[in-house]
Order: sequence, then structure tokens, then C-alpha cells
Amino acid sequence: MRVFLASTGSGMSKELRDKTVKICRPRYILETFFNGEKSCLEAMSIVGNDNFLLDSGAFSYMNGAKVTLSQMDSYIDKYIKFIINYKIKHYFEIDVDNIFGLDRVEFWRNKMESAIGYQCIPVWHKGRGVEYWKRMCKKYSYIAIGGLVFHVKKQEYELIRRLVEYAYYCGVKVHGLGFTKTRELKNYKFYSVDSASWVVSATRGQQIHFFKNGYMKTRQLEKKGHKVDLPKLVAHNMIEWTKFQKYMDGVKLQIRHCQNLII
Repeated sequence: MRVFLASTGSGMSKELRDKTVKICRPRYILETFFNGEKSCLEAMSIVGNDNFLLDSGAFSYMNGAKVTLSQMDSYIDKYIKFIINYKIKHYFEIDVDNIFGLDRVEFWRNKMESAIGYQCIPVWHKGRGVEYWKRMCKKYSYIAIGGLVFHVKKQEYELIRRLVEYAYYCGVKVHGLGFTKTRELKNYKFYSVDSASWVVSATRGQQIHFFKNGYMKTRQLEKKGHKVDLPKLVAHNMIEWTKFQKYMDGVKLQIRHCQNLII
């Protein structure tokens, strides 16, 4: 399983990040287009095009603001141009179903794929339903599940596991967006997942991460009378998560026989 580090341009100065990258050498990185072309290119330069995922950043672009169709079209045109200019291999669709509707998302998906010349990574949300997932598995070789952080309830994770297994037996790779519950990852046949928790929990919660015995462990740093060096904390967490990346690369995941895959 490929564990992509997200937001590698955050929380550290460029000098500290470059130094940290030389120490730990991350294997996989996801960056969002919303953070700018420079951040995307810097992230891709660390791991190479094959090991880089480009997120559209559409939700961040809107950020609670009322964005018009015209503004969204303009943003997508820039997204398309960047992908073409730098031959980005793996890019996500504009999955804003809940705002503009699935029909419009599909229109944008077709527009992007026609202009770019190859398929995007479509993003399934639970509102699309199981039958839509099956259709995605027939049409695409790499798909994603979104909403895992905020919109999928704990009791729905059994369905998610079945969806991933169904795709696996269809020969389709699945990316779990934001899915890094490290104690549960081995129970899912994701091809890849991503996480920004290594940087967000450090900068917002002063949490330190450690890789130990195949899992990521987290501890809250004491705040009383002690000022935490947040950039160094972020750098430490990147190093530990890179250890987890390399460990998960070699893990053989167990899944059930295909006759049990009823969704």
C-alpha cells in the first residue's frame, strides 16, 4: 500500500524541508493545485511524476465562498493547462457533487479527459451509490473514495471495505482520500491512501508522531512553560511518517475470498 504524504510544503521553511527530505527521502507525495503551481512542482520534484498525485483543490478554492460556474470553469481551465504542460500522470477529478451536482461534475470530468488525453482519478462519494461504484470499476483503472474524514460514519466502514475489495477483484486500484487510521489500514485493500495529519496535528495540536511496530503512535506534547519548536516538530513527524510509508510498501494485505464480496 502506498501512503502519500500531503501538504509537504506546509509547516516548515524551504531550507528545513529540503534538509528533512534529504534525511528521510519520502516515496510518495500528494499536493493540491490550490496551493499553487510552484508547490506542486516542488512536491513532484521530490518523488518524481510516477509517485505524485495531484488533487484539484476545488474545495479549498471555494472555502465556504459562493463560487460561480464561470469562476469554477476558469479554475478548471488552469488545472487542465497545468496538467498538460507538466504531463502530470495522476490527477483527481473536480468532485464537488454536493455543490454543483453530479451532472456538472461529470461534464467537467469529460472536459478534462478530452483536453488532457487520458483518464483522471474519479472520486466516489457515498451519495453516488453502490451501482455508480460498480460502473466506475468497469470504466477506470484507478479510482478514489472521498469523504472518509468527515462524511463516512464508523458503521459504514464495512461497506467501504467491501467496495475496495470489489474493485480489487475487478483489477482496479483504489485511493482512500485522507484515510490514515493506521491501526485499520491493513484491513483494507487500498492501493494508496494519503494523510496530512503528520503536519496538521503538529501545527495545530502540538502532537508528536512515532513509527513503532508497524503503526503510527501519537503523543501530545506538554504545553506548560514549554514553547514547542513547531517546524522541527513537523520535520520530525515527516521522518516518522516516511518510515511508515516504507513499511506499508512491504506489507502483504489479507482479504477475503471473492465469493463473499456482496455489495
